[in-house]
Amino acid sequence: MTTTSDTASKRNIFSELKATMLNEFSWIWGGTVILFILCAFVAPGVVLPRALSSMLPFAAILAITAAGMTIVIQQRGLDMSLPGIMTISGLLFAQIGFSTGSTLLAVPLTLIIAIVFGIVNGFLIAKVNITPIVATLATNAILMGGVRAVSGGTPMTAPAELAEFSHSKLLGVPMTLVLALLFIIVISIATKSTTSGRRFVAVGANPAAATAAGIPILRYQIATYAIAALCFAVAGMLFTGFIGSASQTAGVDYLLPAIAAVVVGGTPFTGGRGSVIASGVAALFMAQLSQMVLALGAGTPVQLLVQALVIVIAVAVRQVPDLLRFLKA
Repeated sequence: MTTTSDTASKRNIFSELKATMLNEFSWIWGGTVILFILCAFVAPGVVLPRALSSMLPFAAILAITAAGMTIVIQQRGLDMSLPGIMTISGLLFAQIGFSTGSTLLAVPLTLIIAIVFGIVNGFLIAKVNITPIVATLATNAILMGGVRAVSGGTPMTAPAELAEFSHSKLLGVPMTLVLALLFIIVISIATKSTTSGRRFVAVGANPAAATAAGIPILRYQIATYAIAALCFAVAGMLFTGFIGSASQTAGVDYLLPAIAAVVVGGTPFTGGRGSVIASGVAALFMAQLSQMVLALGAGTPVQLLVQALVIVIAVAVRQVPDLLRFLKA
């Protein structure tokens, strides 16, 4: 015989499951499944194993950039220096690797340089109080100038070790995807299950309240841009290795898709809330969407238009519940 307490317990469990499965970040899972089903009908070639295996590495690289952009947007910011950091990281890795003959030395040096630029971004925004878009655009301009100085105007061949690593697989899974999953899992656990992560969320949600609570917000705001720069740098090196050369525009094509992945994944620009897992799934969504549009014969302008429309639709969809509540009031 079922008691009242058992019934209440079952209802509580159901409510918790519903809250977990049906929230602002979960719809992207269903949307991604629907997209793949749609592709099977309108562009079946893009869901073949060979097409998916060629798409996944680029989706993984996008997921890493989206992870960095997610934590920035959680702090009510926007990092427009992604193209510069991603591009110059690939070039510096190639330059240092060939100059020293050691890719093991090139990796930490490239990451350190990228993190320094991230710290500069964070300092300009958190300490000097420059608007995030303005500060990061300025940094990006400096970085793109550095790209031309380092490259001399011509692409550089990627070191063989980097190319081999970028194309390698672990138990049949592309190494780029393995690294993307690692970044997503680590950042997700850090932001949700640690004291520092909870403070990070508090700073993004309400900096004034976080300051009143004794949280050193300057430290968290600067660290946010440093970690984002680390993500962009890793993505830049992987991209360079995968395509086999370090170009002057490696990161330019990843700025809008990275922002789109974060927005489509459900992270709001109001700060605090966010999900790098949802952003990672959204990166897969955006990569597959681009493949479908390309397979249908659309050029780059149409792809950019589709990405912009996806951002607008994703933002508009999240306003529907508020609109319904307003209409009921």
